[in-house]
Amino acid sequence: MQFEIEFEASHLDRMMEAIRREIATPEEMLGSIGESLLRVNRRRHEAGVDPEGKDWKALSPLTLGSAVWKNQDESFRKSKSLSIEAARKIRSKRGGVLKDSGRMLASFNYQVSSDTLVLGFDGPRDAKLAGWHHGGTDPYTILPKDKKALSFAGIITKRVNHPGLPKRELVGFPDSDKNLVENVTADHLLRVLQRVR
Repeated sequence: MQFEIEFEASHLDRMMEAIRREIATPEEMLGSIGESLLRVNRRRHEAGVDPEGKDWKALSPLTLGSAVWKNQDESFRKSKSLSIEAARKIRSKRGGVLKDSGRMLASFNYQVSSDTLVLGFDGPRDAKLAGWHHGGTDPYTILPKDKKALSFAGIITKRVNHPGLPKRELVGFPDSDKNLVENVTADHLLRVLQRVR
């Protein structure tokens, strides 16, 4: 007794060709990866944590005091005192570290060009701010640009010796993101193979 089995491999050739095309022109796959990484990074930003899940350093009392000073009634400014009511409003309104206006974090996005995926912040202003916050800064001096003095949180001075910004990592590639990229890539290639069948 004898069995004869013929193996038809043309569908495997079509599948391999589809995978080769997808790898040669990966824009769609990189777009899926970009969307996924954008979502997880925005969730981290919303939670105020770095890529490893550690909380960003809290805002300094002087930074919070400045926001209170700007948002309180004129009578408190004249008496050079801070309003507890304004402080409560500011604390609840700010929503956390790096969320004063929300502009910088809102500019975080991704771009795909050919075989390259770039995650980052739009515009020169937001990209520069993000860089300072991501890596932190050394101490620096702030001088007035157009006036004779600076005014900050009710303090008037000719110069400020700023202690520098603490490091608050905005973007990274922890193991959880590597796993995410592997899963998104596998899912994408599986969809490509399913279209060929």
